[in-house]
Amino acid sequence: DYYTLVPEKGKSALGIDAVRGITEKLYERARLGGAKVVWINDATLLTDAAANALLKTLEEPPENTWFFLACPEPARLLATLRSRCFSYHLTPPSEAWALGWLAREVTMSQEALLAALRLSANAPAAALELLQEANWAPRQQLCQALASALTSGDWLSLLPVLNHEQAPVRLHWLASLLLDAQKRQQGITLLSNPDAWTLVNQLAQTLSGPRLEAITRDVSACREQLLSVVGVNRELLLTERLLRWEHYLQPGAVLPVSHL
Repeated sequence: DYYTLVPEKGKSALGIDAVRGITEKLYERARLGGAKVVWINDATLLTDAAANALLKTLEEPPENTWFFLACPEPARLLATLRSRCFSYHLTPPSEAWALGWLAREVTMSQEALLAALRLSANAPAAALELLQEANWAPRQQLCQALASALTSGDWLSLLPVLNHEQAPVRLHWLASLLLDAQKRQQGITLLSNPDAWTLVNQLAQTLSGPRLEAITRDVSACREQLLSVVGVNRELLLTERLLRWEHYLQPGAVLPVSHL
């Protein structure tokens, strides 16, 4: 039997109910009398309660039951959960090889292929999925909305683009653009978004280094809240953050102190 553990529709986190729904089935006999396999595509989406519930089954799994957990951000996984698993690091292929493969799979500019690859941690299959119209169009919309917000000063105009089931992914895109702008201010040319060079330069020229750093840290904190807090009001959280970032850009605004 094969089971996949994914968030419920409309939710960005894997809650305890989803885990219990799967683990209960594991104590039943497999339909064909063989093994039972559980696949978790992104274990970092597990809430603390869900991870603890899964931990009990991992400690004493039913006979002939196997768990496979993919984890793009291992540091976000509970240490107790990591300690119960064998860890295998899958190294992505070289960037040159991955670009060649992507070029054979989809017809897009070299800059777009490179951006998708770098935004996907150099994983070719993930980059190919990102380049599909349903996934790539929202990123283009985000870039356009961000450029408009820089001109108008209305950061709340980003809300319609960010307020989506895939808000954590879109915040990741936003953070990568802000980090690229900080790189440009330091004279670094290796960017995660080479297809958005004009926007990155606009960010670097419009926002000071401290403001870029403050907003970037806030974007990351907002993403973490969306991923880890069950039942969080996404629209209210994003609205509060956007208004805060807009405030950071006001003359004389006091910026938060970095504790890094």
